[in-house]
Amino acid sequence: MAESDQNFFVTSAIRYDPSLLFSTSPSSVGPEQFATCKADLDPRLFFLFPRHVLRLNAAHEYFWPDISKAKGQVVTPEALLTALYLAVGEPDKCWRLRTLVSKDGHIKVEANEVPPRNDLFSGLRDDTKPETSWVVYLDSERTPQTAITMFKTSNRDPYKAARERVLPPEFPLSARVEVLLFNERYQVTEGSLTNVAFWRNGEWITPSSNGIGGLRGSVKAELLDRGWLREMKDDEALLKDSIQEGEKVLLLNGIQGVTCGYVRLGPYRD
Repeated sequence: MAESDQNFFVTSAIRYDPSLLFSTSPSSVGPEQFATCKADLDPRLFFLFPRHVLRLNAAHEYFWPDISKAKGQVVTPEALLTALYLAVGEPDKCWRLRTLVSKDGHIKVEANEVPPRNDLFSGLRDDTKPETSWVVYLDSERTPQTAITMFKTSNRDPYKAARERVLPPEFPLSARVEVLLFNERYQVTEGSLTNVAFWRNGEWITPSSNGIGGLRGSVKAELLDRGWLREMKDDEALLKDSIQEGEKVLLLNGIQGVTCGYVRLGPYRD
């Protein structure tokens, strides 16, 4: 089984962003300020940090329940913060911190610089335009619900397969293009890189991770708790054939926050 593989990890992508705590000026945080935050292990520089702690521990408990039960909280806030701070490069820039936790609880962090964003919840605004947003395609085949589509792990095979079916070879992950997945019952579940939400009957609704499928994302959980989204019931799930050309989709993940895309039906086109 994958979870017994020494190269299998539970993961979370965490955004380091100085604008979460300091001024949005490019030179807003210097080495001394950052060192003070690091010494205090201030979590506010990491977008939705408490939710990532919960997410990593929940995934670890699912795949390795005996170890989690014996250790209690495998990923402590202090251990995770220490690992994140050590991985940050220049502190006045924004970073994607891909966090991997092994079976024995070891934390590894891979850092990549990402562009700044003035508003991590901008997708919820009404002034977004198709020409400045993501393009969203439908997958051409079903993606079965498994533990790998419930929890974020180092096994990205179902998501890679979806993108390979729809997009050109070696299509960059950095492009603002998403692929919508659907399960065995043809219910839309999530994107290949994001959780998703749709505007129906005057509210944003998102597939239930428990009943319909899709990763239990940190931004999705935050918006649900704030009452900005509602989880779909199984009997109101959106079938893939109900998705309309040009309709707006909210795209949610821990690096971009809330962005939006517009559906383009049919095969990929430039």
